[in-house]
Amino acid sequence: MIIMDNMWALSVSMWAVLFVVLLVAVCVYVAFRWGVRSEHRRMEAQAEVKEREWRRTMDESKRRTLEGVSQRLMGPATLVVGPLQQLTEEGVLSAEVRPKVEMVLRSAQLLLHQVNLLPVGGSGPMIAGVERALNVPVSPTPNAQPSHSESQPLTSDSQPSISDSQPSTSNSQISTSDSQPSTSEEDGLQADHEFTLLMVDDSADMCRFVRDYFRREYRVLTAPNGERALQVLEQEEATGSGVDVVVSDVAMPKMDGLELCRRVKTDLRWSHIPVILLTGRRAEETEVEGLKMGADDYITKPFNVEMLRLRVKKLVEKRESRQRQWREKADVEASEITITSVDEQFIQQAMKVTEERMADTEFSVEVLGHELGLSRTYLYKKLVNITGKGPAEFIRTIRMKRAKQLLEQTQMQMTEIATALGYSSPKRFTENFKAEFGISPSEYARRIKKS
Repeated sequence: MIIMDNMWALSVSMWAVLFVVLLVAVCVYVAFRWGVRSEHRRMEAQAEVKEREWRRTMDESKRRTLEGVSQRLMGPATLVVGPLQQLTEEGVLSAEVRPKVEMVLRSAQLLLHQVNLLPVGGSGPMIAGVERALNVPVSPTPNAQPSHSESQPLTSDSQPSISDSQPSTSNSQISTSDSQPSTSEEDGLQADHEFTLLMVDDSADMCRFVRDYFRREYRVLTAPNGERALQVLEQEEATGSGVDVVVSDVAMPKMDGLELCRRVKTDLRWSHIPVILLTGRRAEETEVEGLKMGADDYITKPFNVEMLRLRVKKLVEKRESRQRQWREKADVEASEITITSVDEQFIQQAMKVTEERMADTEFSVEVLGHELGLSRTYLYKKLVNITGKGPAEFIRTIRMKRAKQLLEQTQMQMTEIATALGYSSPKRFTENFKAEFGISPSEYARRIKKS
């Protein structure tokens, strides 16, 4: 009986062991299959990621290729449509020639419309706005605004300088040395206009087109890139002339428009000069980058030159408005008459120095320039552009504004006020006060008492 029990126990143990072995084998098999399937899924996921990356790379490559093509066509498109529009609007065409020119203009506008369809990206309203600006028929289907890369130059880095004395030629025909910046005196027309515009573009024809359009209204200088533009600014400041506004393309060799804008806006000598950027890139991209660099305005290519003229005129009006504010407002803040932080700090310092030294009879323009670290020429140009007054008038205006405050808020005598403002002669003080406000200080004091 005992033997039978032992055999039964042994049989049960063998079956138990067999069951455990079988269970382990099943678990190993399931784990193996699960591992194989997981690895397969992981490899499939990696393959999908790589395929998506490859597609994105290919799409980006196609987009950049289309952007490059569109970028290269925007400048020539502007130079075709713009002059043709001018010819049709000026009324100088004969009855026989006008239909042919209008036919060419319509064809050029259609071509421009097709160019605008090349890149994918941007919004329909933006492209519609560009097309309306150039009188290009807008397609009824939703289209995309071209997106252009700043890294795509219009011409090679070896683009030579642009001389305003040369006849109109293509870029490849220009052979002027690259060592001297250009000036604008052609066909006997002396560039003696008070307002000076600097056009910066690596397309010689674009510079010539803009110059010819503005030449009757402004003095126009040109440069093929940012480096040459800085040379022009240096040369103009050295001669005491100066530049009043810079219009620059973004994509240029050697130094692009964004870097030029940054250099202008961070240099105390030029930070007051408004900068308009011309670009074929998406408007929102350029606006953000341009604002970071301190640009005052931007225009998307292709552009109507009349639009550019209105933008320039608007900047001139803003400058004149700030100058009026300086003249008329007694307690004007530096931030109210300046655009950049560099200019604001300059005006704040100039006002501080003048207010601290105004009682000094020896205080002069030379002393003010020394305190601000600027030569007399740069000081004059800077103050005139921001306030509309030269250094001597600037000092006088601050003294006269202080005189008004003293007349309104104190009981000081005219002799005391004159001495407090650095005048050794009360008569000279009276003459300056009347020149500034059109009324003598004594009469002004009487009006204050009556009111």
